[in-house]
Amino acid sequence: MRAILVAAACGMVIALTGCSGQVSGTARGLFVGYVTDKTEEEVIAKVGKPEAVEPATPTTLRWVYKKKTFDPDNQSLVDNETILIFQKDASGKFKCTQVIFG
Repeated sequence: MRAILVAAACGMVIALTGCSGQVSGTARGLFVGYVTDKTEEEVIAKVGKPEAVEPATPTTLRWVYKKKTFDPDNQSLVDNETILIFQKDASGKFKCTQVIFG
């Protein structure tokens, strides 16, 4: 009887371990909420530094994150890139105005 309980416990541990690790990063909707209308400093504090920063124009910045988000509506597939578009506001500060998942 004890052997059966040990085997069942091991089976549960293996099953749960197999389920872990499928989803990494932040769900798209949460990520958008974290960064929209936020300054560069606020975005870094919430989601970390980007892998790349690309100045698009003098009033626009483009930040690229790698494997930072996932799509919960598509089997939680991880996005290869998440791109944030920052634009200068009236006060001259860059704020995130758009998020592109890819």
